[in-house]
Amino acid sequence: MPISARAVAQLHRLKGFERVAAVTATLVGTQAITSVLGFVYWTVAARRFSVESVGLASAATSAMQLLGSVGMLGLGTLLIREMTRVALSRRRLLVRTALALSTAVSFVLGLALAVGAQLVGADELAAVGSSPQVALLFAVGVALTGMTLVLDQAVLALGSGLIQLERNVIASVTKIGFLLLLSLGGAEGGMAIYLSWTLGTLVSLPIVMWRTRGGLQHQETRRLVDLRTLRGLQRAAASHHALNLALQAPPLLLSLVVTLVLSTTDNGYFSTVRLVAGFVFVLPYAMAIGLFAAADADERELVKRMRLTLPLGVAASLAACVVLYPIARPILATFGDAYAAEGLTELRVIVLAGIPLIVKDHYVALRRVQGRTTEAAGVVLLGAVVEVAGATLGALHSGTLGLVVAWVLVLAAEAVVLAVPLARAGQPGRVRRPPQHMRARGVVGLPVETPAGGLVDDDSALLAGLAEPLHRQHPDGR
Repeated sequence: MPISARAVAQLHRLKGFERVAAVTATLVGTQAITSVLGFVYWTVAARRFSVESVGLASAATSAMQLLGSVGMLGLGTLLIREMTRVALSRRRLLVRTALALSTAVSFVLGLALAVGAQLVGADELAAVGSSPQVALLFAVGVALTGMTLVLDQAVLALGSGLIQLERNVIASVTKIGFLLLLSLGGAEGGMAIYLSWTLGTLVSLPIVMWRTRGGLQHQETRRLVDLRTLRGLQRAAASHHALNLALQAPPLLLSLVVTLVLSTTDNGYFSTVRLVAGFVFVLPYAMAIGLFAAADADERELVKRMRLTLPLGVAASLAACVVLYPIARPILATFGDAYAAEGLTELRVIVLAGIPLIVKDHYVALRRVQGRTTEAAGVVLLGAVVEVAGATLGALHSGTLGLVVAWVLVLAAEAVVLAVPLARAGQPGRVRRPPQHMRARGVVGLPVETPAGGLVDDDSALLAGLAEPLHRQHPDGR
């Protein structure tokens, strides 16, 4: 979900609620582009492949995104924090080292899951490692995911958000093309869909290499990687990375829960439910992000604007639920009549999650501004564990409907708990002035409750870019 350096400058010039609205509009607009392409991609998959194949592909890509996020090791956030502090001549070395490390770790994680699924007898997920070639394909997909997550944040840290947008659009469009070619060529099975996703990601990389070629003249060494460039830096981003993972994990794990507890066929229907629900979550999600980005690490400003954005976000979620209710069936029918028949009730229930999610995102924004990220990570991680456990029990009891009902109920309970610190922050005399170092530099990391089904891999880069002050952007936009 990228944004250009010029747009960042314009957003920083706005004040008050105008800036919140501007950030929200920017996020909604860019999310819409990738979400529409994602909708087209999965519609083609649903029309050209079996429900079981779609379910396996959805589970595989969810696992790929989750493992890739873990494999980042917080390096994306680290680059946003450190890039402009590093000498121009050593920036490319720092980026190459971060990319190499994240790619290697992600590859190992992907290979471990592919082999592990075979060893533990996870039949519904065993297809990701059904042969050495397929296991290698899965591991390569995870490696590319980890690498591109870091790469997107690296180019954004240098004010090149347009490159990130171009890469994501190229990846999304070519994924659709590869999917059509594979289906017309007679390819079958969920891993054929996964292959199209991986190929789309791979062919999107040259645009970044071409657009950043100008930096070659500034590098002072021909060394490809140097782990010493990361020494002593990664701890700075660890708590934000942990919080981001805790926020991202539950929506991705829901797909794996459905696959492992129920079946890939059930997950095929559920994957389209998650995709459509992602559109509903965008506006309140973006509103919470806009609140943080506009606060400039000032708790007083955040609390002041939160009094408007919180009720507006809840109202927007309610309105989306009301609008979606009568049109849910024809939307799901786009994928096929069976998807509408099997996923209608689940979709009408899961969109209710947008209401508690807006409270959760506001809580995270508050804690980030307060400099209490480690505390927030612990709270959100505990909530994530309960969410997944509740969803698993719900699936065991009543299938996918039980899963979504349980997930929404757990989120509602979380929202009640997290609303307490939000209410306390709004009390007179409880708001503190931000520390001087936070006012001067901004805060790395923002809430990233990624909308289910969206194609954007990780929003933390864009969000941190919005929070960082203008002098952190390189003057020539590289």
